[in-house]
Amino acid sequence: MKQTSLYILIALFAIAGCGKDEASTDLVTFQVRGIVVSVNIEKRRVVMDHEEIPNYMKAMAMPFKVKDSTLLAKIQPGDTVEGVLAVSRTESWLESLIVVGSGDEPETPSSAADNIFRRIYKVGSPIRDYSFVNQEGKRVKLSDFRGKAIAITFIYSRCPLPDFCIQMSSHFARVQRALKKEPLLAGKWHLLTISFDPDFDKPAVLKRYGKAYNADFSTWDFVTDSLSTIKELADGLELVMEDDEGGLIAHNLRTAVIDPEGILVEVYKGNEWTAQELEDAIRSAIVKAG
Repeated sequence: MKQTSLYILIALFAIAGCGKDEASTDLVTFQVRGIVVSVNIEKRRVVMDHEEIPNYMKAMAMPFKVKDSTLLAKIQPGDTVEGVLAVSRTESWLESLIVVGSGDEPETPSSAADNIFRRIYKVGSPIRDYSFVNQEGKRVKLSDFRGKAIAITFIYSRCPLPDFCIQMSSHFARVQRALKKEPLLAGKWHLLTISFDPDFDKPAVLKRYGKAYNADFSTWDFVTDSLSTIKELADGLELVMEDDEGGLIAHNLRTAVIDPEGILVEVYKGNEWTAQELEDAIRSAIVKAG
């Protein structure tokens, strides 16, 4: 697929995500083939090391949602499978999945979602004072927001999946709209979206991306920095990133809340949290700080 086509698809999803909380019927489907890395029936998820999906995504290993859990009962790690990936404006999932070949279970998962790190930030621990460059090209530090509850999440602007980076940004847009309606919370919170694609997501790109979500940059910054800085914070939150060809990055998801004193108070793994839950966590951090 040409890069321009991919960017158009991302832009359409982004614009849809920053509107009102309404269901969309837009849907596209893609054929997908790959080797099963792991299966989680309870979470209805399969991690697949998939081949290139023409007109959509380069080959990489990543988790896929499966709405019909009976499909997962028929597969196991090592199987070669084929299916249909459905992508709407708000989510993606495998709507069919069949085994076309059996093989040995992979010895080590290649999926970013299943990596284990040596160092992890724990809830209740202080977060180091990381420094970033924001959408205006200005350097900002976490300590600049001391006295405010901070919600942080990680994205890259070219991410094509609506229930990954696009969903994180849509949730943050909803949180910003909600919190701005509460005068008593004014000046007590801040949102921080961190890009782990610094080579592409320069300040001008991040500013355009933020505007697509109607971001008020006085309370929501879009930042990046050297990959070493980003990875240090990402590693501590168990966020995994794997570069791929064509500008795509395989990754999992992490969103966190830091209280006004710089203490980590909440970590959301994956995308199974709501904007309301994040709002409540921010309010709680503000109240506890007095």
